[in-house]
Amino acid sequence: MYLIEIFVVIFLGLVLGSFSTALIYRVPRKLPWVRACSACPECKTNLGVIDLVPVISWCIFKGKCRHCSNNNSNNNSNNNSNNKISCKYPLIEISSVLLCLAIYFVFGISAESFFLIISVPILLSLFVIDIEHMVLPNQLVLILFVIGVVRLFYNMAYGYGYYDYMAGAFVYLIFSWGLGALFAKILKKEALGFGDVKFFAVAGIWLGLSMFSYFLIVSGLLAILFALCWQVIKKSKVFPFGPALVMSFYLLLLFSGMKSF
Repeated sequence: MYLIEIFVVIFLGLVLGSFSTALIYRVPRKLPWVRACSACPECKTNLGVIDLVPVISWCIFKGKCRHCSNNNSNNNSNNNSNNKISCKYPLIEISSVLLCLAIYFVFGISAESFFLIISVPILLSLFVIDIEHMVLPNQLVLILFVIGVVRLFYNMAYGYGYYDYMAGAFVYLIFSWGLGALFAKILKKEALGFGDVKFFAVAGIWLGLSMFSYFLIVSGLLAILFALCWQVIKKSKVFPFGPALVMSFYLLLLFSGMKSF
């Protein structure tokens, strides 16, 4: 039974990871992502099931679109650079599996693990999109907020209090808004995007007021580490704060489960 549960979590992680890659590509480009079919961005061919198996398809076709490759071979073209599929896609799918497994090992098969696992593709998408586009899309932040509210009502139905989480959403929001305004006044430029402020409020509804100081400390430390890496890699002092917030959010949710051991 234990092995079956792990297999199911791995399978679910791969599927959610594949969904994340679709969100990461489509949301910043304002493309529909609910009903639209997946297609190759180069040759525009609709992709079938064989093209969309997480990780495995990328490995089988050696990181290339098989439709582009066929077209190139039929046209005797030697230029295969355009049909390469970035390795970020299988890496995101594998990351999704690891995040889901970590949730399972901490919370087991439970309602809490369900809420956390379905939030994984949203968290991954926010993380990558903010790195690539320096924005936390409103629709994804809103989805995470809705999942958090449903989780809160579920917990209330089983006798858990709600004041800590409602107060958390308010305090996180006011603090981040005030912090952003203060830094903007001191630095004479926007230092904390409004997407970050909204994510703070979402973190509050999930983590509660009791985790407020932990969230500030962990996200601050991760932001410093991320900024140093960003300077080395991107050669820029302007860096997205969202990835540090997302990582802190996820780690503290895991920590909240570990405390009960």
